[in-house]
Amino acid sequence: MELSKADFENIREYIYRICGLDIKEDKKYLIRQRLGTLVLEAGCKTFAEFHAKLMRENSAPMKDKVIGAITTNETSFFRDKHPFDTFKNYLLPKLGELIKARKSRAMDVKGPKVRIWCAAASTGQEPYSLAILIHEYVQVCRFFGISTSDFGLQATDISSEVLAKAIAGEYNAIEVSRGLTPDQRAKYFVKAGNSLVIQSWIRSMVDFRRANLIEPFMLFGNFDVIFCRNVLIYFDDETKRKILDKFFNALNENGFLMLGASENMYTLTNKFQPIRVGDTNLYQKKSPPPSTTPPIQLKFKP
Repeated sequence: MELSKADFENIREYIYRICGLDIKEDKKYLIRQRLGTLVLEAGCKTFAEFHAKLMRENSAPMKDKVIGAITTNETSFFRDKHPFDTFKNYLLPKLGELIKARKSRAMDVKGPKVRIWCAAASTGQEPYSLAILIHEYVQVCRFFGISTSDFGLQATDISSEVLAKAIAGEYNAIEVSRGLTPDQRAKYFVKAGNSLVIQSWIRSMVDFRRANLIEPFMLFGNFDVIFCRNVLIYFDDETKRKILDKFFNALNENGFLMLGASENMYTLTNKFQPIRVGDTNLYQKKSPPPSTTPPIQLKFKP
């Protein structure tokens, strides 16, 4: 199906407006390949008709179909390995100390003591990988009063379709073979027909929600660690700055942000302190500088 320059610009602008993705000219083929089927499903013969339908109807289901088709959902369990090594060996011990400190200050407060957010969870492999590491950490630290309920693990994605798969936790043999050891597959999955389903006690550790990163997410609360790997590369610099500002505001004091290996925030913001841990680049929220405003001197007449 032919995609004219005008049709490309119109649909590109529509995609940018609904989800912030910046489709460059050299990625024109993505719209033609990934949305071509949607054009026909919508009863349209051309991309021009499809764009007109999108603008006329402006329905949430159609938006979700476009977003689901155009977004990249490449993921795997323990993808790239080193970020999860950093989480296990560097971040989890810090979170454990934070849990103990917060428990000592508020013995009667129930619920998670630390919160982690996977901001682009896709089909669930990343948050479930973190949940497995948290479970294993708790097994080692259970005598120190730390349990899985002390960890709040939230996972979001813009696509309802991939979230449905993440919530189900059901994967085929190829998906489960990528990144997991035979022992992990045996321990954390159960067979269901031709698929493998992650154990319910791992699934229950993750709270899945739909979220669009260009929209406000203040209602999600604050976090101690945010994972947003291999996502910012799809946005332009202006959108990146806005998202990073929102991550900054969503992090607790001294909280950590992890981006993808090919991503950085240089020239975008100076609100984070970069920290190199092995092969991983972490970014820690900077504390506000101490106030230099002199105290107000009150003078009283004798």
